[in-house]
Amino acid sequence: MNNNMKYILLKGWPPAAKEFAIRPDAVYCQRHDAQQPDELFTKARTWLEAIQNAPLNELQDVVTKEIQDAMVRAIFGSNQIERAGLNLHITIHLCRMILNGEDVGAISEGDLDCQSTLLDLYRRDPSLQKLRIKDVLRSRNEVVQHCKAFIFLIEQFVFEKKHLTESLIQEAHRILVEGVPITDCDGPDVQPKEYGGVYRTVVVGAGTTNFTVPKFVPAKMKKMCEDLKDELEAAEENKVIDPISTAAKYSLEFVQIHPFMDGNGRVCRLILNVILCRYAGVIVPIGEEEAEREEYMQIKRDSSEKMEGHGEYATFILIRATRRIREMKKKLSGKTPKH
Repeated sequence: MNNNMKYILLKGWPPAAKEFAIRPDAVYCQRHDAQQPDELFTKARTWLEAIQNAPLNELQDVVTKEIQDAMVRAIFGSNQIERAGLNLHITIHLCRMILNGEDVGAISEGDLDCQSTLLDLYRRDPSLQKLRIKDVLRSRNEVVQHCKAFIFLIEQFVFEKKHLTESLIQEAHRILVEGVPITDCDGPDVQPKEYGGVYRTVVVGAGTTNFTVPKFVPAKMKKMCEDLKDELEAAEENKVIDPISTAAKYSLEFVQIHPFMDGNGRVCRLILNVILCRYAGVIVPIGEEEAEREEYMQIKRDSSEKMEGHGEYATFILIRATRRIREMKKKLSGKTPKH
């Protein structure tokens, strides 16, 4: 896996967006506190067309910076939702090293570079000195491995255009949780090799929501991946897609299955963003602010409990995707060479 995002982005950006007519599905919800979905979708499509028509080969550095910044913010926000990872300053530092191709890996107590790593983290965030060493290293690994899992899926699904298969998702999960054991106050930690990329065999729930019974997880995952493959192949044949609805639909379906013992929320948002990335050329950070985290989690709870589909979630993503597309369009327009 090549971690250097500039090298990966040289393969072309936006990856597949130019090949499709982008049209909205009839799933979006009207909201009193935002523009109507059809208006937002029209704006997003117009701005995306402007991005696609820009001389992107001449703006490679701008595109690379925008995508990398969005990835880092998405990683930070996703970790914040799960109360994982480290502060934004350290997240930016670690992710930029990885995105620039530097050799950064998971670290455990007893590793040769453990002490120097800890000293660097303490210097960047003195409050970490109050925590147990294993918890500090775990939090660091949650940032590092999240970034690596993101790059893996972008390279495999977005640029190599592989299907989002069970094995691809399982490998992304294995990368995500490397160096991140599940801690249990009542027993020994569950080591990453025991649950990374492995479908769970225990019942799990969140609040009043019970996720798929373990014995049905493999069949549910198989069907989800097959349905996504069929939907994307139909879109490619017809050259028409709603990337926002598709991304929302399958990321929500994944988290409702909850196939792994831990890390499902983060994988859910990786699935969301790599579909958006491939078919709209945009990455949408979620969870950077407390109010947004609360709104996001409430939408997820409502979707699971009421079983009303992905319309509310898709609308939530549409609002943020439109904002991201507008930001990228403005930055690219400001840098477009004058001939």
